[in-house]
Amino acid sequence: MPLDRKSLKVPSLPQQVEPCDELGGDVIVRGMLLSERLENDALNQKAREPIEGETEDQARARAGSMVTPRLLHKCVVDDAGKPLMSVHEWDMFGAAHSDTFFRLFHVALRLSGQDSKDAEKN
Repeated sequence: MPLDRKSLKVPSLPQQVEPCDELGGDVIVRGMLLSERLENDALNQKAREPIEGETEDQARARAGSMVTPRLLHKCVVDDAGKPLMSVHEWDMFGAAHSDTFFRLFHVALRLSGQDSKDAEKN
């Protein structure tokens, strides 16, 4: 018998609350939507293209350096589900608090169904 809307089991994004004393309290980390993951993958792919005066290795390094702050921008949200900080703010936060930054990054990866090796490839 076909499903109707009342009997659907609509999934929700996985999320968890993580302590972040450096920001003054707990933060919500959630997985990415499929559309966000596809957008992120496309941005990572495009960023690997060398710009004028840049080698392919330099372009890959530049692209890789933005994976983490971009992911945290999408995955660390406020109570309304809006990004808690901008990509630039996460980049600055990572410079000041790298241990916490990477801990939150790995939580976001896991909740998004990825692991570190997947992120490095994209």
